[in-house]
Amino acid sequence: MLRSVGVTAILLASATPACAQRAGENAVASAQDAFGTSVGNERVGLYFPQSARGFNPVQAGNVRINGLYFDYQTDLNERLISGSNVRVGLTAQGYPFPAPTGVADFSLRLPGSVAVASTVVTVGPYGGSGVEIDAQLPVSGTLGLAAGVSLTDEELYHGGDRRDFTAAAVARWRPNDDLEVIPFWSRQESSRGEAQPVIFTAGAYLPPRIERRRYFGPEWAQSDSRGVNYGLLTTFSSGGWTLRGSAFRSINDNLRLFSPFFLNSSPDGEADRVVTYEQGRRFASTSGELRLTRRFAEGDRLHLVHLMTRGRKQHRRYGGSQRFDLGRGRIDEPILAPEPALQQGQQTTDEVRQLTAGLGYEGRWRGVGELSLGVQRTVYEKAVVRPSGPLPVSKSSPWLFNGTVSILAGSDLVVYAGYSKGLEESPAAPDIAVNRGEAPPAIITAQMDAGFRLNLSPSLRLVAGVFDVRKPYFALDPARVFRELGERRNRGLEVSLAGQITPRLSLVLGAVYLDATVSGDAVNLGLIGRRPVGSIARSLNAAANWNVPWVKGLSLDLTYEGTSDRVANAANTFVIPARFASAIGGRYRFELMDKPATFRAQLASWNNAYGFNNAGGEGFYYNLPRRFQMSLTVDM
Repeated sequence: MLRSVGVTAILLASATPACAQRAGENAVASAQDAFGTSVGNERVGLYFPQSARGFNPVQAGNVRINGLYFDYQTDLNERLISGSNVRVGLTAQGYPFPAPTGVADFSLRLPGSVAVASTVVTVGPYGGSGVEIDAQLPVSGTLGLAAGVSLTDEELYHGGDRRDFTAAAVARWRPNDDLEVIPFWSRQESSRGEAQPVIFTAGAYLPPRIERRRYFGPEWAQSDSRGVNYGLLTTFSSGGWTLRGSAFRSINDNLRLFSPFFLNSSPDGEADRVVTYEQGRRFASTSGELRLTRRFAEGDRLHLVHLMTRGRKQHRRYGGSQRFDLGRGRIDEPILAPEPALQQGQQTTDEVRQLTAGLGYEGRWRGVGELSLGVQRTVYEKAVVRPSGPLPVSKSSPWLFNGTVSILAGSDLVVYAGYSKGLEESPAAPDIAVNRGEAPPAIITAQMDAGFRLNLSPSLRLVAGVFDVRKPYFALDPARVFRELGERRNRGLEVSLAGQITPRLSLVLGAVYLDATVSGDAVNLGLIGRRPVGSIARSLNAAANWNVPWVKGLSLDLTYEGTSDRVANAANTFVIPARFASAIGGRYRFELMDKPATFRAQLASWNNAYGFNNAGGEGFYYNLPRRFQMSLTVDM
C-alpha cells in the first residue's frame, strides 16, 4: 500500500504526539530518512533547517510550524519546539505547495494527557553547563498546557563565553473532535556573547594554524540580543472539509552587535584588526496562512483540493555601524585595545508586503500512485529607505507552479518526479560587506527532481534521487559589495538509507554529490570562478544506535560526517581541504526514585581534526575541536 506521510501530517495536525517526556528522546531511532531530523537537543542527517542541497531553507523563507507558513526572524527555541524535519524530494510530496529550496518544518512541543515535568541538567561541552525544565499539565479533558525554561552558561568552542535564557508556553484546546486551537509564546535572550573573529587572508591561502579554544577578540566586544515568537494555530474539520489557520509574530532584536575581523592576514598570521559595532538592529514580521481542504473518496482513489492564502508583513532596521581599526597584529594574540566610544549611526529600514493565493490538488490511488498539482499567484512589494533617501520600490507578481507524481512500481518500490517554481528570499549581506545587512528583493527559483524509494524491509528504507535547483547568485564582488553576480545551479545526487537493521540496531546513512556552478557576466569577465564560495562536492553523514543486549537500558551510538574539499574563494584558486568528524556516545535509561531517567554522554570530534570553515564570503574560522558533554534527564 502506498503511504503519504506528508499529507497525513498536514491534514491531521491534531494527531501530532505530545512531546513533554524527554527521557526517551533519540534522533537516530526517530529518523525516517537521512534528509534531516532533529529531536530535542540532537540532530541527525545530511540536511538541517539552515542547509539543504547547498541552500538555506530558513533564509529562503521556507519555514513551517506544524505544516503552516511562518516567516522566521528569530530562533524557535527548544522549549517551544520538540524537533524539526527537512522536506526535500519524495519526503516533500505530502506538502500541497512545496518550495524549490526545500521546506523546514518545525513541530511544537504539545501537551499530552499526563502531567509530566522533565528536567535536563547538562555539563559541557568544555566548561559550560545548563539546566532545562519542560512540563505539561492536562487542565481538563479538553485543555492542556505545556511550558519550559532553560538557562545555559556556554563556553564557546572559540574560547568566548555567552549566557542564554529561553522560555516558552503552549496551550492545546480541543473542545471536541472537530476543533483544535493552539496558542504559543516563546522568548530567548543571549547576553555577553563573544563572537569568534573571522579571518580574511591577503591572498590565495588559508590562515596559519592557531590555538583553538582561546578567545582572540577584545573583552569589551560582547553582544546582547533577544527574540520573541508567538502565534495561534487552529484546525476545524467537518465532514470532508478541513480548515486550518495560523497567525504568527516573530521579532529579533540585536541590542548590541559586535563583529571582530582579522583582515589582510599574511601567511604568518599578521593582520589588520577591525571590530564593527551596531546597535538596535531589528527584524520583525507578522505572517499567517489560511487553508481550506476538501477531502473525498472515490473507491480506491482519494482526492484532496486545497484553497490557500498566506501573507506576511516584514520590517527590518539595520546599518549605521561603527568601524574601529585597532591596528595590525597577530591573529593568535588577544586584542588588548581599550573600549572605544560607541555611537550608533543612521540606519536603513525596509518593509516587505507579500500576499499569496493558491489552488492545489492531490490525488492518491491505492496500489497505483499519487499526483500533486498546484498554482499560486503572489504579489510582492519591497520598500527600502536609506539615510540618504528612499530607493525605488521593488514589485513582483509572478505565477508559481508545482507538480509531482509518484508511481507504485512494485509492492515496495515507489518512483517519483517533481517540479516547483517559487519566489524566495535572497540572502542578506554579511557583516564584512560594504552594504552590511542589506537584503536584496525576493528572487525567482526553480527546482526539478526525481528518484525512488525502496522498502528493503518493513523497517528499512532506501531513498535516492537527483535534483536541479536554480536561482540568482548573490555574493561579494572584488570591492566587497554584496550583489547579484550571476545564476547559481545546484545539480546533485542524494541517497538515504534509514531504519532498523535489526531490532537493536538503527542506522541513518546519507550521502550527497553536489555539482554547484555559477554562470553569468561576472564569470565570463573573470571576476569570479564558476564554483560558488563554500560549495562542497561530496558529503557523507552516518549515524548508528545500538541497544546493548546484555545491559538493559544501555545504548551506544556513533556518528560520522565527512566532506570533500570546499571552495575557499570567489576566484576558485584554492580550497579548504577535505576532513571528517566523528562522535561516540551512549545513553543509559533507568529509573531514578521510580521515575524514568536517562544519562547521556558523548565525545564529539574525537579525532580532533583541524580545519577551517567559510564565513561571510571569503572569510575563515576554524572548526570545532574535540569536546565532551554529558546530561541527566528525569521525567517526573
